[in-house]
Amino acid sequence: IWKTILLCVPHPVNVSIWSFNLEHILHFLPGPGTPANALFGIQVLKLSSKGKWRDVARCTRMNPAQPCDLTLVFKDPMDIYQARVQAFTSDQRSNWTESALFQPLSDTILGPPLLMLSGCGNCLLLRISPPLLKTDQPLNLLAELHVQVQRSRDGAQFNLSMPLREEIRVEHLQRGVEYCVIVTVHTMFNENSTPSKRLCAESSPPVTGQTLTVLSIVKVKCKICQLDKLLHSYNFLSSCLIISVSFLTGLHSQTSGWSCSCSKETYESGVCTNDRWWSEGTMAQFGSLAPEQLWLQ
Repeated sequence: IWKTILLCVPHPVNVSIWSFNLEHILHFLPGPGTPANALFGIQVLKLSSKGKWRDVARCTRMNPAQPCDLTLVFKDPMDIYQARVQAFTSDQRSNWTESALFQPLSDTILGPPLLMLSGCGNCLLLRISPPLLKTDQPLNLLAELHVQVQRSRDGAQFNLSMPLREEIRVEHLQRGVEYCVIVTVHTMFNENSTPSKRLCAESSPPVTGQTLTVLSIVKVKCKICQLDKLLHSYNFLSSCLIISVSFLTGLHSQTSGWSCSCSKETYESGVCTNDRWWSEGTMAQFGSLAPEQLWLQ
């Protein structure tokens, strides 16, 4: 008789754990006919703890409108947990109602990543911020990106999968064409993911005929400048060579009108170390003048 009286409070119903970005909230409803003054207590079980139920400190005397936050209780995202709820009054208690088994990482819903999109030639540059989690668990070690790319003009699309990182390039696209991108973050244990907003951007426009013409003109001008410098250098070296040979053969008078100079290097055996030639006669003719002061005319 006492047991029947003790358990006459209806048990809670619809006990479930709702989880978003590893923030875990327990919800439940009072059973039909539950007294208005009934309160509710919540316990959790960690399967690796060998079947010992523990009270949730902040959820021992709750009313039906209060959710119970289990985020700090479910610390290990890879472990498996279970929760249960009991209704009670001052002299009566209900049976426990248990939730389904719950693994934080596989049962949570991953929110949408933040996506920024821009063109980069024949590619698109994606900058991605992963979902903000209510835990210190490094999501990037467990997650990968699913990228859907669609060409706007005809709906042609392809999909990419890659490890999660903050910046990626989608290569080998047509230039000057608009593409739209949706990004989703998945883990190897979880397919409950929310995709990003659909963003669209054009790859860089193709090079036009006018641009090619300008580039061609610039190239031609550069070649002309190079040839002009080369010709100037050739004429200068030729004149110096003629004068050097003339002095070596004693024909200084035949080289009037040409000029070249020697740098400060020491005259050794009729040569400067910069390969410009001076004859002994030339040195005698100009006396004690330093080489840098000499101009052959």
